[in-house]
Amino acid sequence: MVTLGTGAAVTSITSITATYSGVTSPPVILTVTLAGSSSTNGLITPRYDHTATLLHDGTVLVAGGYNTVALASAELYTPGSTTSSGTWTAASNMTVGRRDHTATLLSTGQVMLIGGGTASGDLTSAEMYTPASGVTPASWTPYPNALTTTRSYHTATLLNNTANLTANGGKELVLVVGGSLASTADLVDPSSSPGTLATSVPDIWPRYSHTATLLIDGTVLVTGGFDTASASVLAQAELFAPTGASVVATSPLTTPRYLHSATLLANGGNVLVVGGIDAMGNILASAELYDPVAGTWTPTGSLAVPRFGHIAKLMTSGPNMGKVLVMGGRNASNPTLSSAELYDPGTGTWSGTANLQKGRAVFSATLLSTGPDAGSVLVVGGEGTVNGNYVVLPDVELHN
Repeated sequence: MVTLGTGAAVTSITSITATYSGVTSPPVILTVTLAGSSSTNGLITPRYDHTATLLHDGTVLVAGGYNTVALASAELYTPGSTTSSGTWTAASNMTVGRRDHTATLLSTGQVMLIGGGTASGDLTSAEMYTPASGVTPASWTPYPNALTTTRSYHTATLLNNTANLTANGGKELVLVVGGSLASTADLVDPSSSPGTLATSVPDIWPRYSHTATLLIDGTVLVTGGFDTASASVLAQAELFAPTGASVVATSPLTTPRYLHSATLLANGGNVLVVGGIDAMGNILASAELYDPVAGTWTPTGSLAVPRFGHIAKLMTSGPNMGKVLVMGGRNASNPTLSSAELYDPGTGTWSGTANLQKGRAVFSATLLSTGPDAGSVLVVGGEGTVNGNYVVLPDVELHN
């Protein structure tokens, strides 16, 4: 048997033969890859409540977040090679420090950061990151007063599938829902000139710490969250049309929840909602599935570890392709979880997988697309604990 290190995983290779009545079969090679998590070079600036965006060239842009103040700094991760680990380089600073913002990758390769908070309050501004091209350096372009109201803990969904582009005359728009005390949603046109105000559109249930998922038919499913107007946790769900300009109610969640996750599955469009906090303050292990054809919710297998503020990623390659990886977060017994679990849509069940090297919450996780670590999840920063005290993490690891 041969054991090899492959990025964040360990691979074992062995040859198997069988003998019967003196006849031996040809050898069969069995390869088993075990999940694991390995360190890679750390951040230049420790941070949490930041964003991480996979760029078209395979690098990862990490922007903003919090470390005693809302950060304006940004940095780029370049995946490693067969001979070296991934590296971090400083990117130019944003025009405004921000945390709890959103980052949306456009088809142009640019990244639009929207809203977020600072020490002086939440923002209406946005800004655009344009990657370096040839001799032209990367840059940030401010979009002051882009939103109709201040927002943080909101969602931003790029309306860019065929149904969206058809409905919007070929134009990519960003649907910004909820956050802070917002009572309406915004449609942002990234192609408009800086200073252009978003278009305000109706929203049935104002909320924050909810989820928004672009469905195959171009509608956007918004679920759960916290309603500041009524000080309540929401079960309500709504569907924004492919244009983003109108909204209708759909069936409510079976359990009200916020700080949960929602993942579009690869099985034809069902959405997996996991964990969060319910109306009684309980931290949830439960999960449920939304069927967009029937417009209904069905309970599915529960997590082994209740959690909120975690991250969920659909695995798109490797032995776990099609499964959903849930990692980190918090619960009542542990403020920064290191455990991770895999959901199998075929069986509706969860299985354990390799733990993170450090417990963390409010971190980022990005599925890499290039180099020997393609298919691994880049786990960056977040809030950790040392001797019971919260710390801002510079640590970065690869999970496979």
